[in-house]
Amino acid sequence: MEHGFKWNFIDKKGTFVCENAREVNQLYFPICNEAGMKASVTPCLNGDAKKNQNEFLYLPVSVEDLHNNRSGRNFWVYTKEQGAFSVVGNSARQRAEHCFKDEEKWNKIECGLLYHSLYYAIPELKLNCIFTTFCPANEDVVEINRVILENYGSEILEFVPTAAFPIFGRSADNLRDHRHATSLMQRITLEENGIVVKPTIHHDERGHEPNDTSYFVYGSDESGQAAVEMFPTVEEFIGKGGTLDWPGTVVENSIPEHDMTYRKDGMECIGAMRFAKVRLAPGEKKEYIICAGITEKENFNKEFEKYNSKEKVEAAWKQNEEHWNGEADKIKFQGNSDKFDGWLRWVSIQPVLRKIYGCSFLPYHDYGRGGRGWRDLWQDYLTLLLQNPMRVRSVFVHNMKGVRLDGSNATIILDGEGNFQADRNKISRVWMDHGVWPLFTLLLYMNQTGDISILDEEVSYWKDAQIERAKRIDTNWKKEDGNSQKTKDGECYTGTILEHLLLENLICSLNIGEHGNIKLEDGDWNDQLDMAPDKGETIPFTAFYGKNICDIADLLEIQIEKEDRKTISVFEEMEILLEGLKEKEPQKEVEVLKKYYEHIRFGISGKKKKIPVLELKDMLRWKGKQLLQQVRENEWIELSSKEGFFNGYYNNDGNAVDGILGDGKLRFGLTAQTFSIMSGAATDEQVQKTIHAVNNYLPDKNTGGIRLTLPLGDNTWNFGRGFALIYGEKENGGMFSHMTTMYAYALYSRGYAREGYQIIKSIYELSTNTQIAQIYPGVPEYISSRGRGMYSYVTGAGSWTIFLMLTQVYGIRGQLGDLLIEPKLVKEQYDSGEVLTVDTLFAEKEVCVSFYNRKHLDYGEYQLGELSINGEVWKNQINSTSVVLHQAELEEKLIAGRKNQICIELVERKG
Repeated sequence: MEHGFKWNFIDKKGTFVCENAREVNQLYFPICNEAGMKASVTPCLNGDAKKNQNEFLYLPVSVEDLHNNRSGRNFWVYTKEQGAFSVVGNSARQRAEHCFKDEEKWNKIECGLLYHSLYYAIPELKLNCIFTTFCPANEDVVEINRVILENYGSEILEFVPTAAFPIFGRSADNLRDHRHATSLMQRITLEENGIVVKPTIHHDERGHEPNDTSYFVYGSDESGQAAVEMFPTVEEFIGKGGTLDWPGTVVENSIPEHDMTYRKDGMECIGAMRFAKVRLAPGEKKEYIICAGITEKENFNKEFEKYNSKEKVEAAWKQNEEHWNGEADKIKFQGNSDKFDGWLRWVSIQPVLRKIYGCSFLPYHDYGRGGRGWRDLWQDYLTLLLQNPMRVRSVFVHNMKGVRLDGSNATIILDGEGNFQADRNKISRVWMDHGVWPLFTLLLYMNQTGDISILDEEVSYWKDAQIERAKRIDTNWKKEDGNSQKTKDGECYTGTILEHLLLENLICSLNIGEHGNIKLEDGDWNDQLDMAPDKGETIPFTAFYGKNICDIADLLEIQIEKEDRKTISVFEEMEILLEGLKEKEPQKEVEVLKKYYEHIRFGISGKKKKIPVLELKDMLRWKGKQLLQQVRENEWIELSSKEGFFNGYYNNDGNAVDGILGDGKLRFGLTAQTFSIMSGAATDEQVQKTIHAVNNYLPDKNTGGIRLTLPLGDNTWNFGRGFALIYGEKENGGMFSHMTTMYAYALYSRGYAREGYQIIKSIYELSTNTQIAQIYPGVPEYISSRGRGMYSYVTGAGSWTIFLMLTQVYGIRGQLGDLLIEPKLVKEQYDSGEVLTVDTLFAEKEVCVSFYNRKHLDYGEYQLGELSINGEVWKNQINSTSVVLHQAELEEKLIAGRKNQICIELVERKG
C-alpha cells in the first residue's frame, strides 16, 4: 500500500524535508547525545526519553504506543474566542477534525544532523509554529525543545500559552511493576523555572536502592521570563474527566482550586507550566524554550541558564549541528547522486547512534536493558575505527577483558571501559559466533595503523559462575570474588591479547559436531537459531573460524618477520588445546576440550608456557585450511552446472537444514553463502554458481530484495524460534540488511564488483523508496515482505555499509600501516559526473581521494593512471589496478592540519 509520505534532501549536509509524515504511525527519529540522553520523537512529538533502563524521563514506549499514547510532548494555546489548540496538532479536537484529511498544507517535518523540527499551522488562529527538538553536544542529559510561534494573519492575536511534558521519572520496569506504588515515592519541587521530580528510592524488590536521580522540565520565554503558573501533577492538569490531549486547565483556561485533599507529592507528575498571556501583532513572533532531562543534582537551575534565551538556544543548536556534521564528515562520499550521498551521510552516523543507544531504547528496539552486545560492539567499530583508529585502541584492549577461559565471553558491554554483564536477561548461554568478531576488527585496526604491538598488551579474563561454555556452573564462585579470573593462588591473571584471540578461536575450532562442522551451541549470528544445542552445527561460522585460524597464523608469520619472534607465552593449561590441533578426528578434538575444561574448572596455575612460533603457525594453518576444506568439499550442494549453494546448518536431530528436502522444497539461506565466499572456502567456480542460485531463488517477489532465507518449513522444535515468525519478517525471510551488506562485502572482496554493486543498489533503493519503506533516511535492520523498513537506526548494517563502501567499493584501506588503494567502482556510479571522491582519515591525517573516470570505463576495463598528492605527481608508474603508498612516503607527502588531496586517473587497462 502506497502512502503520500515522502522526504527529499534540501542540502548536501543530509538535511531533509518530509511530507505526510503523520500518515506513518510507526515513524520516529532519534534525539540523543553522548552524555547519555536517549530519546525518540515522532511527527506528533510522541516518543520517550531516558538515560538507561532505570531512569526514564518520559513514559516508556514501544512502537505500537507511538499512536496509542497520549503522553507526549505538547504545547498549547488558548484563545477566548476559539478555545484550546495544540500548536503541534496533538489535541483530541484537532485529531478528530483533521485525521484522514489532507493536512500537508498545515504541517511538515524537517530533520538534520541531529534535530527534529515540526512545522505546523493552525488556520483557525492564523498561527504558525516551529517546534524543534535536539540535545546539546555537551555533558547535560537534556533535550531542548524550542517553540516559535508566529502570527501570519492580519489582526492582533491574543492567547495563553501552556507547555505540557508528562514526567514518568523512574524505571521502565515500573510501567507494569508497582506503577502506582512507585508514583507514591515521587517528590516534587517547584523551582522558579520549572518542576523537579525525585523518587525517594529506586524500587526493586530484589534489593531497593537509594535514589540520587532527579527528573525535570524547565521553561522560559525567549528573554528568560519564567512561567506564571505551574501544574505539577497529571490529576490537576487534566482536571475531572480530562485527558492529556484535552486537559481541563487548558480547555477551560482555569487554575485548579486546591482543597484539603490536594497534594503534589506521591502523584503521577507532569512538567506543565503556563506562561503570561501573549499579544502578537501581524508578523510578530514569540519564542519559548523547554528543557527536559535527567540529573544527579538536586535541580537544573544553574545549567538552565545556558539555554534560557533565544541567543543561547541558537548557540546550543549550532553546536549540536557542528558536532553531528563533524561525525558525518569523518567519512564522506561525494560525486554519486545527491540522494545516494545524502543517504550514506545518515548511514555513517548509525554506528555512533548504536554506540549511544545500544540495541535497546528506540521504539522498535523494545528488548534488552541497555548496553551493547558483544558482536555488535566489535562490528560497529569497523566504521568507528576507520574514522579515528588511535582513539579506539584502548577500547579494544579493555574489551578483551570480557573473554572467559572457556573461550566464551560476557555478552553485554556496559558504559565505561572494561565493564561487562554476563547476559542481558541473566540466562546462561553461548552464542558461538562471538569469538570471530574481535580478531576480524583487530585485523582492520592493525592494517590501518601498522600497530601489531596491540597483540602484546596484557589484560585479564572475565570470571563468573558460568563455565564450560554455559554447560556447568562454578558453585565455588561468589559475586564478591569479583569478575576477574584468578589463579589458584588467588592472584588476578593477565595474558596477552594474542593469547585471548588464540583461545577464543581455538576452542571453537575444536568444538566439532558429528558432521565435521563447529557446533551451533545456543545460536550464532542468527540468534533465532536457538534450539539446537546438542547436535546443531553451523557451516557459515565453520568457514569464518577457519579463516580466522589462518589469519592468526599470518599474524605469527608477521611477528617472525618484523620482530624475529621465536616463541609466544600462554598459560600452561592452554598447551592442552594446542595439542588438540594435531588431532584429525572430531571425537578426539572434543575429548581434548573436555580435558582442558577439567584442568581449568577450579582456576589456573598462572604459570606461563613458551610455545615455538614456527610450529604453532604451521599447526594453525593446517587447522584453518582443514575447516575451510570441510565446508568446500562436504557442504556444497550442486543444483546444476550453473547453480549451487552451501548448506547452512544441521539441526538438533543431526539433519542438514538446507537442500532439496523430503517435502521436495528447496531450502537455503544467505548466511552460509556470505561467509563461505568471504572466508575463501568457496572456489571461484562455487562463487559463480552461488551468485546464480542467490539471484534465482532468494529475491522477494514483492520487493526484489534478497531474502535471508527461503521458508524454513514447519516448526519441529529442533532448530530455533525463527520458525515461529511469519515468513518474510526479520530473520525468517526478510531482506536482512546486515547479512545482505556482508554478502555484498564478500562479493567485492573476491573481485565480483558488478554483482556486489547490484546488492548495494538494491538495499539503497529499498531503503529510500519512501512511499513503501516509510522510514527516514538510513539503512533499517530489515525490509519486510511488504517493503517496509523495520527497526531503524541501530543495526550492524550501518557500520558494514560504510566499511564496505570505503575499503572495497572505493578500495581505500590499510595494509599494516601502508595505504592500499584498489577501487572497484562501476561505470553507473559515474552517471552524475566524471569524479567520485571520499574524505577519510589515514595515518592520523585528513585525506580526500578523488577518482577521475573521464572515459566512463567500467570495472575490469580500467587501471590506475596518473596519481598526484597535493598537486605533485607521484613519480612511480602504476600500471596496475591497485597501488600501495608506504608509510614513509605518506609521512613525507601528507600534511597535518589540512585536507590532503590524492587524485587518481582511471585509464584504459593494458593487456
